[in-house]
Formats: sequence, C-alpha cells, structure tokens
Amino acid sequence: MTNTPTTAGTASALGDAWAVMTRAVRLVFSLVPGLTVLNSVLVVVQGLLPLAALYVMKLIIDAVTAGVPGPGADVSGLVLLIAVAAGIGLLTAAVRALATYSAEAQSLALSDHVADEIHEQSTRLDLAFFENPAYHDTLHRAQSEGPGHLGLVVNHILAVAQSAVSVVAVGGFVVSVSPVVGLVIIGAALPAAAVQVWYSRRRYDLRFRQAAAERKTWYYHYMMTSAHHAGEVRLLGLGPLFRERYRDLRRSLRDAVLALSKSRSAWEVLTQGLVTLAVFGSFGIVALRAVRGELSVGDLVAFLAGFQLCIGYVQSIFSSLNALYEDQLFLANLFAFLDLEPFAGLPGAPGTEPPGFSREVRFEDVSFAYPGSSGPALRHVSLALRQGEVVALVGENGAGKSTFVRLLCRLYDPTVGRITIDGRDLHEIDPGQWQRGTTVLSQDFVRYHMTARENIWLGNIARPAGSPHVEEAAREAAADAVIGRLPDGYETQLGKMFDSGHDLSTGEWQKIALARAFFRDAGIVVLDEPASSLDAIAEAEIFDRFRDLVRGRTAVLVSHRFSTVILADRIFVFARGEVVEQGSHAELMEKGGLYARMFLAQAGPYR
Repeated sequence: MTNTPTTAGTASALGDAWAVMTRAVRLVFSLVPGLTVLNSVLVVVQGLLPLAALYVMKLIIDAVTAGVPGPGADVSGLVLLIAVAAGIGLLTAAVRALATYSAEAQSLALSDHVADEIHEQSTRLDLAFFENPAYHDTLHRAQSEGPGHLGLVVNHILAVAQSAVSVVAVGGFVVSVSPVVGLVIIGAALPAAAVQVWYSRRRYDLRFRQAAAERKTWYYHYMMTSAHHAGEVRLLGLGPLFRERYRDLRRSLRDAVLALSKSRSAWEVLTQGLVTLAVFGSFGIVALRAVRGELSVGDLVAFLAGFQLCIGYVQSIFSSLNALYEDQLFLANLFAFLDLEPFAGLPGAPGTEPPGFSREVRFEDVSFAYPGSSGPALRHVSLALRQGEVVALVGENGAGKSTFVRLLCRLYDPTVGRITIDGRDLHEIDPGQWQRGTTVLSQDFVRYHMTARENIWLGNIARPAGSPHVEEAAREAAADAVIGRLPDGYETQLGKMFDSGHDLSTGEWQKIALARAFFRDAGIVVLDEPASSLDAIAEAEIFDRFRDLVRGRTAVLVSHRFSTVILADRIFVFARGEVVEQGSHAELMEKGGLYARMFLAQAGPYR
C-alpha cells in the first residue's frame, strides 16, 4: 500500500513549519532587534526604488522622442529628469550597500549566538547522549546547517516582502499597459517555483541521509590532521588507508549531490524556456500596440523593462518562499537538538552549594545498563562509602569500576535501585550541584592547551585564577617542579596547538591533571589510575603523603596497581559488574579469593 499525503497530514506539516518559522523569527527579533528593524525598513525602500527608476526612465524617453524644437530650446526639464535618475541610482546603491552590511552584521551575531546555544546544550546533556550515534547525527545536522539558516529565515521573509512591494509597484504600471500580462507573469513563474520546491525537499532528504557518512569523513579528516593521532598514524602507516577511505566517502557523497543537481538543471532549462517565451510573446503584443500608436515609445521601453522586472520579482517571491520552506526543514534539526533534555533531571529547585554528607554514600541494589547495550554493566551492587575513608576499586577491565564511578558522580542514573546521601535519594539533588562536590582524575585526563595556571584553575573556576591555592595544589601533586622548569612558570602556554606552546611528557601532564583534581577541594575525590603515567619516584612521593592530601575527604582509588590499592581502608573487588569481595588488604589476602590471586600474580615477578 502506497503512502499518500492526507489533508490532516498536510495540515500537521504546515503547522510544524509555521511553528518553526515563528520561533525562529521571535528569536531573531529578540537577539538583534535594531538590525532586524533596519533591514525591514530597507526592504520597503528597496522595493519602491525600482518603480521610481522605471517611471523616471519612461519620462526621459518620452521627452527625448518628443523632439527638441530648436538649438535654443529649454532642456532644463530633461536635465532635471536625468539628475533625478542619477540620484535614484546613487540612492539605490547606498541602500543596497547599507542592507548588505546590516544583513552581514545580523548573520554574524546570529551565528555566534547559535554556536553558543549549541555549546551550552552540548555541555548540559548527559554522557548517555554522547554514546548514541543518533545524537551525533542530530548534533551534526544542527551545527552544520542551523547557524546559517536562522538568519536566513528573516532575510527570506524580508526578501518576499521586498519582492512583493516591487511587484505591486512595478506590476501596477505593467498591468495598466496590458492587463493580461499579470496572468502571464504568474503562469510563467509557477513551473520554476515548483522545481525549486521539489529540489529543496530532495536536497534536505539527501543531507539528512548523508549525516552519518559526513560525520565519518570528518572523523577520518580529524585522525589525519590532529596531533593526538599523528604519531600512531605515521608509525602504522595509516595515512594512505585513511585518505582512500575519506576519498571514497566524499566521492559517494558528491555523486549523490551531483545527480540531484543534474536533474534540477534539466528542469530549470525547461522552465526558463517557458519564461523566455512569456517575456517575448508579451513584448510582441505590446510592440504591435505601440506601432498602432496606442502606446508611446517610453511606454514600450518601460513596459519591457517592467515586465522583465516583474518576472524576476515573482520568481524571487517563489524562490524566497521555497527558501523559507528549506530553512524550516533545517531549523527543525537545530531546534530538535536544542530541545533535548538531560536524563538526569531534577524534581525540585537546585541549590547553590554542593551538598556534603556526614555519614555515607550508599548504593542500594544498583544495576545499570548503558543505552543500546545488550546487558547491564553493573548488577545488584550494594555498598557504602563512609565519610572520610579511602576505598579502592579493583577488578579486570570491563568489570564495572568506571561505571560505578560515573554513577557516583551522577553522570548517569541507576537503571534499577538507588543511591542515597545520608538517606536522601541522589536523584533529588541537582546533578550540577552534586558534581561541584566531587573531583575526578580519569585515566584519559584532558590536556588543556592553555597556561599551566589555567590548567590547574579549571579544576574549580569558582575560585579566582590568581588564588595561591593553585600553587598549593601543584605542590600536592608534585607538579610544582615541572612548572618551575617552564620558561614562564605558571604563565607558560602548554601544548603545541598555539604559538609559544610548551609540550610536556605524559607523566608531567598527569601531574598537572592531578593538581587540577586537588585544586577542586571537593568532598569526594576519585582517582582513576592516578599513577598510570608517573615514574616510580613520583608515585612514591605522592602516595607517601596521600593520607594527608585527602584528609577529611572520601577518596575512591581505581587502579590495577596494588602498590596503590593497599593504602585503602576498604577494597571492593568487581567482577562481571558485581561486587564479589570486600574488605581490607589483609582481610582479602587471608580469604585467598580473586583479590589475593590478582595481587600475587602482580607481585610474583618482584619476589
């Protein structure tokens, strides 16, 4: 059974399109009201100027063809008309230049605002979105098409208005010469408009389908041009492979676009042929009337110019209406992205201070499955983290340790069970508020291409960047010696992305990241493989005074290095998403279970 459009479906689609366009117009007027009003005024002026130019041209031609009585005749009237025509030309150029500047200023302001909205939304949404390919397709469509089309909505509405004013003004004169011309103008423009609407819909559908492939080309481009991948790409000789895959994808995308463009071009030739027949057919009719003396030469020339202008104006109206149709299709993608809501919502009003806890954070029969996964990453986990203690999480890769940390930081909410803070459900606490009370040093820590001071200060931007606690955190993380060797100390630009940048070794970057974690001064400190890139001396230097560094805080150590784990008050052993053992190092060794086997396997070579 074939799908056919219904009245209800068409009405719904029109309603959706209207909602998108009205939302876009309100947004534009709220962001750049002055420029939008100025553009509206310029539209009216630009719409009326062609009629003035056309009418003055007719008067000049009629004055010339009427003849001049003699050498001494008064030509002041003709000179005045030419001066007026020149003035209209200059005014048209000035108005056009002002309109171009105003439109560009509006477009830049709107593009920057949309980029800011996308950035805000991207940093607000849960991690679950970033693990969903559909989200990345939505983001790609929003950021590749949204910023430009927001400003274009108002511009196209103004273009419709400008062309409509011009059609009414110039068309009034043309129709007064030959009333049937009005029907010819509309009839000649309709086929071209239909082709444009067809092309816009097909273009949108094509772009929608190509989003995933476009993202893949971006990914190959990123791997070939980013510093992060540069070493491995060269060592493994991956450049030719990635180039070939990039070229193949781009060729496929390009061929689809060109096939659509080829079809559109063929139809445009046909529709423009109809327009040409209409123009010269109408001109022939009016020329015969001029030969019979029913019209002056000025009327004839003005009619021809006005008729061609009207054809262009009507086509512009249909083209702009079609562009509005296309705008709302692409803006629907932008608004769909901006309307996404985080999964970790807040029932009540958020507070301003991160909530502390005096007793414990408790996991009560917590299970969790990542969106789209085939099974749970955590299964029926029940444990408590007591205030002020140091706990360690150990287990094989994929055992559930990192997932546990993500739930603790409320980057996700449990699928089953709950997490409580001194008996209060964590779901009742604003995620941002809770996260201000936690700090995490992950094993894939970020290297910010900013100054050394800013790299540490980013751990708690609520504090002033010049706070002496920046240097204190650096000393705690043994990063002060690293920074002391830099040419400009704490003001040295780190990384090689920008001028005067100074790169660090992986271990030195990890010390900076550890300082950032200490600078946050949070009640819960999570260190995920905190010594993975540290040399043995630096590791010993930090962990010899680890208890002092985390005094008064709850510390969670995630590590495969048992030299770190034995510092914990209690150790939780994860396997297949479950906590299978818990206790102190001595207790777990005495049990002779999984923990003891892993410890002995790692310690064996050192015996």
